Amino acid sequence: MKAGLIAMVLASVAAFGQAANAPSPAGEPMRVYTNPELHLTFSYPAELTPRDTATALGAERRMVYGTDAATEGDHSKPDTCAKVLLAVAEDSAGSGTGTQASIALFDVNTQCYPAKVLRDKKGMDLLLRNMTIQATTQMGMMPIEQPMFYDLEGHRMHFCAAQGTPVTTGDLQSGEAEVIGAAAVAVEGHVFGWVLEANDPTLFNRLMGSQVDLGGGKAQRLFPTRVQ
Repeated sequence: MKAGLIAMVLASVAAFGQAANAPSPAGEPMRVYTNPELHLTFSYPAELTPRDTATALGAERRMVYGTDAATEGDHSKPDTCAKVLLAVAEDSAGSGTGTQASIALFDVNTQCYPAKVLRDKKGMDLLLRNMTIQATTQMGMMPIEQPMFYDLEGHRMHFCAAQGTPVTTGDLQSGEAEVIGAAAVAVEGHVFGWVLEANDPTLFNRLMGSQVDLGGGKAQRLFPTRVQ
């Protein structure tokens, strides 16, 4: 795939987060984000480094499903529903590889959604599914396969992915093919969402191999298998 990366998902580690180098189970160098307050640990490829939080606003809005879900009562406004916890990207300048990738991690406040959506498992599943679809829907991108869910430490993780050449402002394709993936899981009043992008399928699969621990003490892959 051609070199390229959507800059909107580049950002920095937010408050309460800590990053450090650590080995993955396979011995690959990893960085580790930890958030004791949220009982969340996330390990990702070490070549990805923090970016400016301001550039993550586009991806943040993409991860919040719907535009009118938070207009009732004292609920927060839609543009304040998601908090950037972590956003990192590969800095390939001068590497000669032409590969680029990014990961953005968000904490979405469930109070931003009508209570009826959160009352049962079916409603939450529909919300998470639609969040991942919205995060990967973009002109010029085609779904890789149907949205799915899988177990991660007893929680349903929802996932969706797309590939293609995104259409930029002015209805022009950038000529830079990409793979975009999104994952979302509900944990004790919070929804954690990931937006991942890469211009190389092999690198995208490495991003999906990042490790997640939701407080159970046993980290698992963000996505259980490789995306073809």
